[in-house]
Amino acid sequence: MLPRDSEILERLREKGSRVLSFQDIAGAFRVGESEAEGLRERLDSLERKGEIARVRGEKYSAIEFSNLVAGRLTVRPEGFGFVLVQDGEDLFVPRSGMHGALDGDTVLAREERSRATGRRGKDSGRTSGTVVKVLARARERVVGRFETKDSRKIVLPYDPKIDAIIRITETGGQRAREGEIVEARLTAFPDARRVAHGVVEERLGFLGEPGVDIEIVLRSHNLPPRFPEPVVAESERFPEEVRAEDLLGRRDFRERRIVTIDGETAKDFDDAVEIERTPAGFRLGVHIADVSHYVTEGTSLDDEARSRGTSVYFPGRVLPMLPERLSNGLCSLNPRVDRLVLSAILELDRKGRVTGAEFCKGVIRSGHRMTYTEVARLLETAHTQDDSRRYGSYLEDFRTMGEVAGLLRARREARGSIDFDLPDADIVLDDAGLVVGIVPESRNVAHRLIEEFMLAANEAVAKKLLFAKQPAIYRVHDRPDPDRLVDLRAVLESFGYALKGDLEELAPSEFQRLLTEIEGKPEERLLHDLLLRAQRKAIYSEECRGHYALAAPYYCHFTSPIRRYPDLIVHRALSCLLEDGRPVAAKDLEPANERLKEVSSFCSERERRAEQAERESLLWKKIVFMRDKVGREFDAYVTGVASFGVFVTLQDFFVEGLVPMSALGNDFFVYEEKQHRLKARSSGKTFRLGDSMRVRLVAIDEVRRRLDFRLGGEPVPARAAGAESYGRRPRRRKS
Repeated sequence: MLPRDSEILERLREKGSRVLSFQDIAGAFRVGESEAEGLRERLDSLERKGEIARVRGEKYSAIEFSNLVAGRLTVRPEGFGFVLVQDGEDLFVPRSGMHGALDGDTVLAREERSRATGRRGKDSGRTSGTVVKVLARARERVVGRFETKDSRKIVLPYDPKIDAIIRITETGGQRAREGEIVEARLTAFPDARRVAHGVVEERLGFLGEPGVDIEIVLRSHNLPPRFPEPVVAESERFPEEVRAEDLLGRRDFRERRIVTIDGETAKDFDDAVEIERTPAGFRLGVHIADVSHYVTEGTSLDDEARSRGTSVYFPGRVLPMLPERLSNGLCSLNPRVDRLVLSAILELDRKGRVTGAEFCKGVIRSGHRMTYTEVARLLETAHTQDDSRRYGSYLEDFRTMGEVAGLLRARREARGSIDFDLPDADIVLDDAGLVVGIVPESRNVAHRLIEEFMLAANEAVAKKLLFAKQPAIYRVHDRPDPDRLVDLRAVLESFGYALKGDLEELAPSEFQRLLTEIEGKPEERLLHDLLLRAQRKAIYSEECRGHYALAAPYYCHFTSPIRRYPDLIVHRALSCLLEDGRPVAAKDLEPANERLKEVSSFCSERERRAEQAERESLLWKKIVFMRDKVGREFDAYVTGVASFGVFVTLQDFFVEGLVPMSALGNDFFVYEEKQHRLKARSSGKTFRLGDSMRVRLVAIDEVRRRLDFRLGGEPVPARAAGAESYGRRPRRRKS
């Protein structure tokens, strides 16, 4: 029997700095010849995860007992980067130390310390690293612009973090045209001159053509645009409707008044709700599509869903986690058809306190496909005769839902939950997919109603799983880093606000107090964003550590299994508990948690990938939208101050750009980092965070996706506007 990962690590750590050979490890765990290959695969996996280091052939050491570190390499556009070390300090890697590694690769790096001597004779060296081995490549394909240079075909990557050019073979150009966007497959990774080799796999079109920007984003982030044929075929084998045998052992909710409430353009409905008054208060039913009934472990569908981790949402396009047959069909709670669900039935008293919770597998038949806009209208305006004919008894249900949501929200606010609720940008597209507007994102009372119901269900399920000691995946949000709060406090004080309390133990209610205090003020948008950035990133974990921003001791994601893989894992955990009547056996607890730890980490990474891709697609759309606005002036405010200029955000369009230092005036400006401002030495004029200003768009750099502004009312310098650098000189590429 092969040893577990934890057992191998424990054995290596016992030996400290002494290395163990493959034979030593095999002998220690009595691994025979027939299982030797399996042990090698397990050791290779531990090396790829950066937990052990292979030295001198087949000899191994725990990573912490070597001068090596392992982690994911993140590269800055300037060429240098950092190895992100789990549970350790990140390691700086200079451009000269990359040795062919690319952004996103998992690498093994050797720590080195330069012996540079400062002017006073002191050692001013810093610890840096050199990549010695690429453990896992993040990409084999690169998107870029096809060009011919010195009679050679090359691809210039669009991602500025890819510090290389790709030389295309004579026969590998696929007849790509000059300036066309292509996807190249690497046949050789970068050498010491940062030259890679490859062939053009696909021609995507020219920048500005509808859909090309999204294709660039998909491929830049290694997002699969299509499902593999075996996965599609597996999904097509399911019937179009629920079968009679699927209903066995399920509670029948089909006669109850249940509705879905979603956006106007939504096609996948994974949650439905119902409400009724009881003598003690209310009974809230939250019914979630039972995706786990169809997507089972060990299938191609499950493997693909886990690989994707989440659905990704772009303006005008969705990249789903599950094939359409399931996401928009059998697993979507469409109106007036039978659908399988996993239900949370919550009992609430008259003050909105959850006094009991029951969970079961069921079948529903949604009575109406409601939209947020329609429910908000019904809640906020008088009902018409047409409303009464169309909705009947549902009208009173909507009123009751609004009442219960208000009670839940009040209780959440009372415990200190933070409400980051400012609208973001919403991209408006025409029928051809072209951007025709950027407007504030719409959120109304119906959005908040559904949000409260989903939060309540998520908390109830997390509490059930934790107290039952059933292994699961939780949604964790840890308290902010005190060091970041020191900087935040200084910025807030410059605006006349105080961050009160011990930064080590700051309660979430303090953030909510500040959000309430700045509401409606000119600086609200800026400070709202700064307060949000001060928070840690929420992640998935096999440990239930609570959710800081929600002030919730127990929290998981249960309500969106169509589009989030962790929700599907939670459904499986809850289903097993309901079916078996008891949690997993004590002997299986550690292996289960070890597997869930790995899945949690992977899903957190997939979520970050999706968020980055979604942000980048929004930026592309904004760049395209601003194309015909060069020369126009806009109202803006300062959202960032740097030694090379000020970053501004346009008030109407949520679009950010740079006013370079050279465009701020003839005076000499000094960057005062602690005060977050630029100050003119002679006139005393300042530019600081939150300042309002009038700016004029003078150039758009579509390759780097940057907007270049000048102060409004001032002439454009003779120098080409697009030539301004953002804090550094552009590097010359070697071909």
